[in-house]
Amino acid sequence: MISVLVFTRDLRVADNPALRAAAARSSAIVPLFVLDDDVLAGRFGGHARRLGFLLESLADLDASLRALGGALVVRRGPWVQTVLRVALLARAGAIHLASDVSGYANARLARLR
Repeated sequence: MISVLVFTRDLRVADNPALRAAAARSSAIVPLFVLDDDVLAGRFGGHARRLGFLLESLADLDASLRALGGALVVRRGPWVQTVLRVALLARAGAIHLASDVSGYANARLARLR
């Protein structure tokens, strides 16, 4: 089964519970990060240093995934629709999510379900 692993705040490969769960249940994993338009407009809007740090962190994550034979898929758009679109295109049987405890993240997760 193919799984989509959606990275949120936890942008690490080592000891990542969501990555471990996806690897245990999947024959292939599509690692995904969605640049959420709502988050970019609010949290990162006008904060070039924060956005720069995020982009550097995503480049580091991609390098770690490439060392393991994968590559990070980065998409921009509405978070729920983008996650579902990637899962459908990949013909994924499951979506795994990295932990994120913010109220906004919990609301996104509820919409995804």
